Amino acid sequence: MDCSSTKDVQDFCDIQNMEVREQIELANESVSLEVVNLENTIVSPNVVEEFAPYIGKLFESLGEAEQFYKTFAKEQGFGIRIRSSIMASRSDEVISRIYVCCNEGQYKENSKNECVDDVKKTKRKCSVARSGCGALFKVSKVKNSEKWVVKSFLNEHNHHMVSPKSVFYLRCHKKMAAAAKSLVQQFNEEGIPTGKVASLFGNVDKQFSDRDCWNHLRDLRRKNLDVGDAQAVLCYFRRKQAENPNFFYAIQCDGEDRLVNLFWVDAQSRLAYDKFGDAITFDTTYKTNKYSMPFAPFVGINHHCQSILFGCGLLQDESEQTFIWLFETWLEAMHQKAPVSIITDQDLAIGAAVRKVFPDSRHRLCLWHIKKKFPEKLSHIYHKKSDFKRELKKCIRESATVEEFEKTWHELMVKNGLKQHEWLQGLYQIRTSWIPVYNQETFFAGMNTTQRSESINSFFDSFVDSTTTLKQFVVRYEKALASRHEKERKEDFESRHKSRILRIGSKMEYHGALVYTKKVFTLFQDELVKSNQFIKEKISKNGSCYEYKVSSCFDSRDSFLVSMDLSSKVGTCKCNLFEFKGILCRHILAIFHLKNVVEIPSHFILKRWTKEANKGNVIFENTPSFEDDLEKSAAARCLHVCRLINQLSSFAEKSKEQYKVIVGDLDQIFKKVLTMEEDNISSEKPVDDLIHDAMESQQNQSNHIPLVNIGDPHISQTKGRKKSGHESQNNRFKSGLEIALANQTVKKRTCHSCGGYGHNKRTCKGKQNSTDIPT
Repeated sequence: MDCSSTKDVQDFCDIQNMEVREQIELANESVSLEVVNLENTIVSPNVVEEFAPYIGKLFESLGEAEQFYKTFAKEQGFGIRIRSSIMASRSDEVISRIYVCCNEGQYKENSKNECVDDVKKTKRKCSVARSGCGALFKVSKVKNSEKWVVKSFLNEHNHHMVSPKSVFYLRCHKKMAAAAKSLVQQFNEEGIPTGKVASLFGNVDKQFSDRDCWNHLRDLRRKNLDVGDAQAVLCYFRRKQAENPNFFYAIQCDGEDRLVNLFWVDAQSRLAYDKFGDAITFDTTYKTNKYSMPFAPFVGINHHCQSILFGCGLLQDESEQTFIWLFETWLEAMHQKAPVSIITDQDLAIGAAVRKVFPDSRHRLCLWHIKKKFPEKLSHIYHKKSDFKRELKKCIRESATVEEFEKTWHELMVKNGLKQHEWLQGLYQIRTSWIPVYNQETFFAGMNTTQRSESINSFFDSFVDSTTTLKQFVVRYEKALASRHEKERKEDFESRHKSRILRIGSKMEYHGALVYTKKVFTLFQDELVKSNQFIKEKISKNGSCYEYKVSSCFDSRDSFLVSMDLSSKVGTCKCNLFEFKGILCRHILAIFHLKNVVEIPSHFILKRWTKEANKGNVIFENTPSFEDDLEKSAAARCLHVCRLINQLSSFAEKSKEQYKVIVGDLDQIFKKVLTMEEDNISSEKPVDDLIHDAMESQQNQSNHIPLVNIGDPHISQTKGRKKSGHESQNNRFKSGLEIALANQTVKKRTCHSCGGYGHNKRTCKGKQNSTDIPT
């Protein structure tokens, strides 16, 4: 390099250094002026020089300078905000920015809030933070460089500093990390009240308040509403179907492309129906959602006697056509396999739809719903005659044969003068659909009512309320379903890996413990123990076929005929417990004990009640692993890291040496992750592009229906919530009191002064005219 070039470089460096010195001098002058102008300085916080800003300090970027001053402000106990920015004349690039204390300036009352009328006062501010604080921090971009330099710095405040525990109340220091947002969302989906969510994070180094949790959930709801509630549900279903093709859903829209009816069922429930779908209950009395749409779950019973869901629908109304659509859609999802039996409420529309869609299924009305009407329909006798209530219950529940019921019912009606009672006669005409003795020969898994549907509704009360949107309802339904599956897995563990306690010690009892699940074995064991209390009397014999009368030693009513072929061990009992519930009755077990049958014959063992009922259920056995959850769920990753940090915390509290090692390594990890975060931000696609890609992916992966825009449903006007003048062709049974109240004409209120309508005495114009003083 020649001398001339070396001289040029040196001259250039001198010029640069001179410019920097001039900028520093100008900054010092501005500081001195600002110090002179600052009044009422009451706080000058103690600053550790090593971590304090100073004039001439260089930063790699504007973001680094802002983060540095924000961290400094947080340590000192005050907040910051941007007061002004200077842009380059030839571009929109920021070349200078001034940060001030959040207490800078003075509060100016808005003249719009001033109201002349004292009655209509607007809400006014009760407190302000502005105090005219003059603290500031100014940075400017170095000429011909990407670096930034501190031009002015003033750290004199005229207010008290905020304590470290309260600093997050300042707006600039509020920070809700992405992991915290994910956890808040997950807690909300689990049904935890929002007011309690913030408390779950504790108060140590918390950087957000309860209100921030509310605001985050509010923003999520608004984001879903921007897309549309029904549209959000459709996208959610498409994503679920893309993840598992066996996920089934169907949506029905009206002529305006508004959602009318909705049905969905997951893959695991479809597979479970193949094993436990012989008896189901159906109920639509639950209407807790934003649109008052009836929740219509299909509920069954699994091998642990637990309620199990086979899909559900949200309906716009409760008409016959709606139920036909729902039942046909559900039947399609279940591969056209109809249930053996179905229990529903006493509803004309449901009954008509069941007869059309499930003609071969045994339809039964809920006994509990009918009995609940007795006090209202029979109020003149139900509570006045204590014997009537007891005798009616005994007639309905304890009649062993059809003949016994017919005789007892007739005597009861004649005795109490109810032979011509219209409502009771209507019930008698449909007695085969609700009296237990008429349904004992059909398998109902031991169910007489829709109480299992009611228990599902009660279970959902902890997840949803009247403000729940469709998307929230569907997501929380998935959470509730996962909770049910977890309880089933727990019972599977109890049944397979723990032994039962035997009460008799017989081989028959031991065989039952090997075969049945824990809950079903308890039911079988009770029957087996009671079988020792019976007297067996042989009535007839025909080859290897015997007929016995089995009578209890303690209850004369507990006496039934048992027919048994001892060669094949096939038999029946008049109590029909096995046909109705699928578990051997005490009467047949008594004959087995008499004839030394030591094991349960295979034809008396229903697989649906055994430990192996779920064997071959690939979806059930191959549930998502922990690693899969970490790949898909941000909340799962956050919880996993929290567990690791908690483990490290237990070591940190033991000694200072371990604490220093942990903190040092975590500091290095933190810096490394920050570098990765900056790289990700620079390479990430905009959010709109990601959403567009996801929508395209869902459309390509799903060919169920084209991706169309559907509108939110109207508020449902279901039974019991009709608008005035609205009539339904398929009304449920109504009481006389309900009909009388509906037809009652409400007396109009009249003015006490003139007797007219539409006003009262105080606003009466006639009164005002009569009180005018003549001139």
